[in-house]
Parts: sequence; structure tokens; C-alpha cells
Amino acid sequence: MIKFKQFHSMPSQTASLFASSQTGKEWMETILPSLWAELCTEFGLYCGVVVLKADDEDSFYESASFGYGEDGFYYSFLNRGSAEWETLMSSREPVYFSAKNFPLFGKTTNALAIRIVAEESIGFLLVESELETSFSLVALLSLFAEKIGKEWGKKTTPLSRSQSMEFDSSYRFFRDTIPNLETAIATFRDERLISLFGASGSGKKTLAKWIHQTQHSNAPFLVVESVPDHFGKFEKALVEWGKETNSGSLVLPNAQAFSLGQQQILSDWWSKSGFRGSLFLLGPAEIGQDILPEFLQILRRNPLYLPSLSFLPKPTLARIIQAIFQDLCLQQNRSGLTLSQAGEAELLGRVYQENFVELRSSILSGILTCRSQVVDVPDLLVSRSRLDFEIPDAEDLDLRRGIEALERQKILLAMRIFSGNQIRMAKALGISRGSLQYKMKQLGLM
Repeated sequence: MIKFKQFHSMPSQTASLFASSQTGKEWMETILPSLWAELCTEFGLYCGVVVLKADDEDSFYESASFGYGEDGFYYSFLNRGSAEWETLMSSREPVYFSAKNFPLFGKTTNALAIRIVAEESIGFLLVESELETSFSLVALLSLFAEKIGKEWGKKTTPLSRSQSMEFDSSYRFFRDTIPNLETAIATFRDERLISLFGASGSGKKTLAKWIHQTQHSNAPFLVVESVPDHFGKFEKALVEWGKETNSGSLVLPNAQAFSLGQQQILSDWWSKSGFRGSLFLLGPAEIGQDILPEFLQILRRNPLYLPSLSFLPKPTLARIIQAIFQDLCLQQNRSGLTLSQAGEAELLGRVYQENFVELRSSILSGILTCRSQVVDVPDLLVSRSRLDFEIPDAEDLDLRRGIEALERQKILLAMRIFSGNQIRMAKALGISRGSLQYKMKQLGLM
């Protein structure tokens, strides 16, 4: 059996990449592109590409490439369903393509392609060379294809909802700063009612979800972002929401923005409907002027005030930043990343008008755009003026915000993979270059 260590002429840098401790998706995203470029350079190849099947999708994408121009690689004869595609994706041996018979990227080259297999055919690697391919090159590429298949097969098990709540240490650090939290939860058990007050983005909805999980883990959890202005429709909606949540929790954000009529209807429903579930009322730190006495009594029955990030001690904020960073790295399958000291200092020095929303967006944009193993200040400055990079929670029905957040994530990921090359980004995203530039301007990414 041929082993990597038998290639004595392999540069130390390349050998260290082969010996990396990273595995699975982390290896695929961070090591594979660099290693592929090192191998192609070392063997004097004209160009080369690794094409892989996308996770949980019936599509293929360019995972690593070397030597192609701005337009990237494209082999029309290897379109899915073609005779050459079927031959390559079923062959146990390398498949050769001559420039005399196929339109290759190089005019004087020949191509060698090797199928990549996990439990099934998941892609191929292809190189072009002006010289005759040696046994060492074929053997190494075969072993490399085998390694890619093994790393591709190391799937990351998705976290369940309860598991994601458990590892969210970032919010645990924040909960420790909330005054009277334990007392409010004890009252909530008896009253089934709690009012959460705080600035925009301070985590009121997240805290409501956490309290619900600790008290009614298997019961429904319903967040209603907007309520009907028509009083009759609002009354009927409350009845339906009560039936839907049953013994679970109903969450009403922006409760202090209710009109006097809506306040009266909600107060009557809460006191007379026999609703067996729990009620969360969310709102800003200051109570408005037009508040009915009976509704004000509900708001003040069991209030809890959440501090803004700007008022937290620096050591506490630093722990929160590091915890959020680790959580987001795990979610994005980039657990090998670290946050530089300068990057942490940059985040500590900012004023967060949108609190957790703005902080998490800043960190996520840095993770998505970082092209090394260390997230530094330049990575954190990308799209600093834009918020909501993360996909909203399942309970959030704002479709436009969800679409924009998804588009930002995909474009930022393409920026990292293709080093900002807009032609190749557009091709990978399946849109024209003009459409890409329009979306980037619209989303504040250029």
C-alpha cells in the first residue's frame, strides 16, 4: 500500500497540511483548498479542480481549484448525464481526456480525472498537465481522492433544539447579570405571567424561550409579532392562540404599543378566558403614557428588566463575546477558528445599539468572511453597518427579513470561498454578475 509519507520530496508545508488534526467539514473548508493548490504547484500542473456533491442537495460545486482564470473551470463534456460523466462517476480507475478530443482549459494539455467516493460517488478531482502523468502523481491523486471521500463522509450530527439550548453558554453568561431572575421565575410558576422589559435586541425573546424550556419543555411556544388592529378580530385571535398554545406559552412582543382598546381586550381575556397556559409580554424598558390601569397592573405583576450590553462589565462582555464566537463557529462548521486579541478588543470597544442582534451579526460576518484560521479586525469590519445576518428563529414569520439574512450568508460564504472574485461568485450562486452586484449593494456588502 502506498502511503503519503513515502513521497519523500513532498514539501514540509504540504506534508503538514496532510497531517492536520482537523477532520470532516472543518478539513474540507479550511485545509482542502490550500492543500490542493500546494499539490498542483508541487507537481507543476497546469490547472486542477475538486468538484463535490453539496450536503443534503442534489447538486455539485467547485470545492477547490488551481490555475483557472476569472471565469473558473467549465467542462461541457462533463455535464451531468453526459456519457463522459457517467463513465467517470462509475470508473474505479483514473479516466483520461485528450485535448485532441475534448475542449480542455489548456490548449496543449491532457486531463486526468479520478472519481471521489464516500458511500456513493460524491464528485471527482481533475488535473491538466502538459507533461505525461507519472505513477507518483496518479498514486498521490488516488490517495487524495480517497482522503476527501473519508472526510466528506464524516457528517456533523445536527443539534437538537434542546441541545442547542444547552450549549448556548453566551446567553447563560448574560442571564447571570439579570437582577431578580430567580425570583421572577418562581413567581412565574404561580402566576403563569411575566413581563420582560429591555432595549432592542437585548434578548427578551431568547429569555422567554429559555424560561419556557425550563418550565414547559414539551408544550407549544407561540410568538405573535403583530396583532389585528380590529378589536373583534383581536378577540377571536386571542381565542385561537389560546387553543393553539393550550398549556404552553403565548409570547406578545411590543405589548406596550397596544392601543387602549387592545389593552382592554387582552386584560379581559387574561382574567376571564380560563387560559391554562403562560403569557409573556415583551416591551421596551420605558412604559408609554397611554396605559390602562388594569393593563399596567398586568405589566407590573411580575416584571423583569434586561440590561443593555453597553452597561455590562468588560470581563463579562468578553466572556459573552467568546461564547457567542464558539457557538457560531460550531453552527457554521468552522470550529477550528479563533478570535484574535485585536478582534476581541474591537468588539469590546463598540457600542451596540441593537445589543445581541448587532453583536452576533458582527461576529457571524467575521466568521463567514475569514479566509484564515484567525478572525481578525478586518474580518469584523465587513458590513458593519448592516444587522440581522443570522436566519431568524422558526417562530419569526418575517419572510423578507429571513430571505435577506439567507442571501447575506450565502454571498458572504461565496466571498470567502472565491476570494471576492465576483465572476466566480455569481456562477456559484447561480445568478448574473450584475444581479450579484445589485444584491451586494442592496445588502450593504460593497
